[in-house]
Amino acid sequence: MTQQRQVEDGDDDTVCLGESFFVNRDYELTTFTFGSHSLDLLCLRSASTDFDLTGQLVWPGAVLLNNYLSENAGMLKGCTVIELGSGVGVTGILCSRFCHEVVLTDHNEEVLEASSKNHLTSTLILLHALRQGPIPSPN
Repeated sequence: MTQQRQVEDGDDDTVCLGESFFVNRDYELTTFTFGSHSLDLLCLRSASTDFDLTGQLVWPGAVLLNNYLSENAGMLKGCTVIELGSGVGVTGILCSRFCHEVVLTDHNEEVLEASSKNHLTSTLILLHALRQGPIPSPN
């Protein structure tokens, strides 16, 4: 009975942290090379503590995919590509060098902000926040 009362009294010691506590904006300009293509991107070097912000870094799977795409760029020539969950945009930005048009999407505003800084040099990229419902037309 005494332990139960101590636990109930301990509720006053609860600390609530806001969303910003888990946000890491310490982006580093990092150069990625895929075949003869180099990309300079702002990204994190390690994973965030918040599972929802994993798009702030470039994952090993994206590096493997981009190596494959750079070696087989001909299959993308003239195509339109949509990348779902693009994170900082490494794959979409590489595809923009070969494709007619690229659409990058992500659902997290923090990740979209980082992605928008990375794709400023490409006029072929459209950036959309994924929400429930259709993606808006660029027109």
